[in-house]
This record gives sequence, C-alpha cells and structure tokens, in this order.
Amino acid sequence: MNILAQIVASKKLEIDALYRKYAFQDLVAEITSSYPDTASTPLFYQDLAEARKVGKPFFITEFKRKSPSEGWINQNADLSAQIQAYTQAGAGAISVLTDEPFFGGNYDDLKQARAQLDRQAFNEKPPLLLQKDFILDPIQIYLAKRHGADLILLIAAILKPEQLDTLRKTAESIGLGVLVEVHDASELKKIQHLDFQVLGVNNRDLKTFRTALNRVNVLAKQSAGRFVIAESGVLDHRHFQMVRNAAGFLIGTGLMSSKEGALSTLTDHFQSKGCLLFKACGIRTAETMSMVRDGETRSTPHFIGINFSPVSKRRAGLDIFEVLLVDTSGVLNTSEVSNAVAVFYQNTESEILEILQKHPFKTAQFYAGDVSPEFIRSLKIRVLLAVKISDSLTWIETITNLVEPYAADIDCFILDGNTPGSGERIGAEIPADFPYPFLLAGGLNEDNLEAVLGYKNCIGVDIASGIESEGKVDLGKTRRIAQRLVSLSLPHDL
Repeated sequence: MNILAQIVASKKLEIDALYRKYAFQDLVAEITSSYPDTASTPLFYQDLAEARKVGKPFFITEFKRKSPSEGWINQNADLSAQIQAYTQAGAGAISVLTDEPFFGGNYDDLKQARAQLDRQAFNEKPPLLLQKDFILDPIQIYLAKRHGADLILLIAAILKPEQLDTLRKTAESIGLGVLVEVHDASELKKIQHLDFQVLGVNNRDLKTFRTALNRVNVLAKQSAGRFVIAESGVLDHRHFQMVRNAAGFLIGTGLMSSKEGALSTLTDHFQSKGCLLFKACGIRTAETMSMVRDGETRSTPHFIGINFSPVSKRRAGLDIFEVLLVDTSGVLNTSEVSNAVAVFYQNTESEILEILQKHPFKTAQFYAGDVSPEFIRSLKIRVLLAVKISDSLTWIETITNLVEPYAADIDCFILDGNTPGSGERIGAEIPADFPYPFLLAGGLNEDNLEAVLGYKNCIGVDIASGIESEGKVDLGKTRRIAQRLVSLSLPHDL
C-alpha cells in the first residue's frame, strides 16, 4: 500500500470517530445558522482576484511539524511564532495541517491560529486560514468552518469527480473557498469539466514524493481561466523562475525547516525571479569552486555543472564531488550541494545510478533521448533536461519526441546545440515561444548574452566553453558573465 492509500485508510477511521463524537445534524445547523449569506463570494476568491488585478503573487505559507516524505521537519515548532512570522512576511493565506498521524497537526492548531489572527491588528487584510487535510466527508468541512478556516483543500487523487463537486459546493455554501489539488494530467482531465476556480498543482507525487517543478507549467497550459497555485518544491528564486506559469505559491517544508529570519526573504526571493539564471558547467578543480564561495552573489553562478560524460573533455573524476565540496576541515559543505549539478551525457543508466548513489547530488542533468522518461521518474532528485536542437528534426518532431514526453517530470529544460560542449551556437532556429522555461546553451559567452532576450521563456544560460581560457575555467570571465546577466532585463512581465 502506498503512503497516500495509507493516509486515506487512516482518515476513514478518523471520520468514523468524528461521527461518534459529534451529532452531524446539530453541527450542520450550528454552522449554517451562523452563516446565512450563501450568495456571497468566499474571501479566498475575492483576495485572489484582487492579487491578480494588481499583478501580485499570492503566497500560502504552511505550518506543519512533519510529513511522510521528510519525517519530523520541526517537531517543537511554535505555532504562535510561526503565524506571526508568516503574517510579517506578507502571506495571503496560512495553511495549517490538521492531520495528526502523518503530519503532527490537529484541529486545536487551526483553532489557535484563528484566535491569534483575530487578536492581531493589521494595516491591511489579515491572511486567510487554509485547513489542509485529506477531506473525504462533509463532516470535515463543517468542522473546518467551526475551527476558523476560510478555505479548504480538496485532493482529486482521493475523490471521485462527483464527490469532489459535492464537497466543493458544501464548502462554498458556508463561505469556505476551495483549493482543488491535482498531481498529473490524468487527474486534471477527470475533473476539468467541473466548475471550480482555483487549481493547485502539487509538484510532488504523493506516491513517490518526488518533485518536478515543470509540472505546474504543463498543467497550467490546460487550465485557462483558473487561478493556478504551485505547491511543493519551491524554495528560492531559482525555483520561482522555473514555475513562472503559476500565479500563487504554497510553501511549507522550505519555510518550516528554515533558520530564524529566513521567512523575511520570501518576497525578496520572488522579486529576484526576474534575474537571469547562470549555470557554469565543466567545473573540475577545487580552485574553481571558489566561485560559489566568494560571497558575491552578483558574481556567483546559480548552478555549478560537474560533468561525468564519458565523451566530454571536461569529465570529472569519480571522487570530484568530495574534492570540490569538502572544506578545509575535511567536512562536506552541504550548503553548497544544492548548487552542484551532476551532468550526464551518453552514460549508461547503471553508471548514472552508481554516481548518484555515491555522491549526494540534489540535481542532475540529462539529455532527452539519452535516458527514458521512465528512468527520470524513478529518480528522487531534481532534474534539468537538455534538448539538442538539430536541423535533422522539425520543430514539431522535437517537441513531440524530446520535450512533451518528459515535460511533467522535470524541473527545467536546457536548449543546447547538436554537439554538446563544442562551443558551437545552436544552428537550427528556436521558436520565440518555446512553451516552457529553459536555460539557453550552445556557444554563449560574455559577448553574446543578449541572445537570451529573444525568447519569451528563456530564464537563463548554461555556459561551458564560454567561461574558459585555454581550456581552463576563467574566474574573471565567470564573474563578468554573472554580472552582465544581472544587468540584462527580461523581455516579458514577471
């Protein structure tokens, strides 16, 4: 039984206990009598419409002590302090987990959060409260309202379409907004005909717990007219760039596990999403690792590519990860692991797995067609997928064979030339409206970076030969490229 099935089985037992604890008809009468205005629009939809009108992101920040994928995230978290921090960070809504066995929450947490928000004074609107749980039955909706929720979550994966629609109508009849969550295209297809306003795309597969940020971009294309919220996997400005088709964000684990003070950077991270990303590839000596240790964020690449391709002149040794990331005291500097990308091209799947098992990479790069979509789905790490752009394939063939089969299971694309690592520019023409966020590769250097401005969804560059002099990484070139990218303006609204 997968973890989602375990949660549902546990929830059914909990619902049975709720019916023994509460007289359902009395509960319904209590709630409906206190909310007679069934024609008013839930506050959630009002606030989303206002955010869309002024072009602001809508942040839903989450309080949870643990999760099945992470275990205990913050077992002794102070709910009051966390609520205060979230309100100061400008959250539009605060999600409170009320599932106890798997997430360490309860209805008392929701009630406490409501009481705290009601006591606080706000210059503007107070954040709304989302009761986040695995809702299967109307009694859970009435209890959410009773304990102070403004909106609830309905998960398509655990509900039949008619169940979901009935529960949505029940919630809206008592003033609760509804966030409808899907995980993949098949779930969305089954409920696409229903009348719901807000779609949450969970980039985390609830069966495997793997995240893929581009999933929200794929499903957002199929959700015209709905407000789309990206859930799971968004931790910093790099990720905001990658989920650019979302208008709202639900962020939980990244905030609950952050050190004190990190919450205040939430809006800063979003505002930085307009900065072009820079992946410096082919790093293979400890000296060049100083580029991620110099403390100058304006001259530091966002990703460091470490190449393991058997056909690359930039191939690193199998012990290179420790050489690059172990500090002078001999301790692995895990804070830099998120920047490091294992680059594979023409490697066997067994070799790839051996390297990823040996080194704690959090991100890997592959080439479309080199590995299968099934292989990528089997991994637990983040994935950058390079696509070779060649005259030998029409653009429709490229999209059909090398882009769409992978699109929902990766974090970001890289568009490269037909001969990776050669320093040659892409020969074939790339349509200006490539459908997903991507990094541009292929013969870029400090003199031709303006090439990125010709593409709607280009969010940065991937450079190897362009950061080298005489076959070695040139830190001067690397810094100048990083600084030049900061000065370039993207040609579209963010």
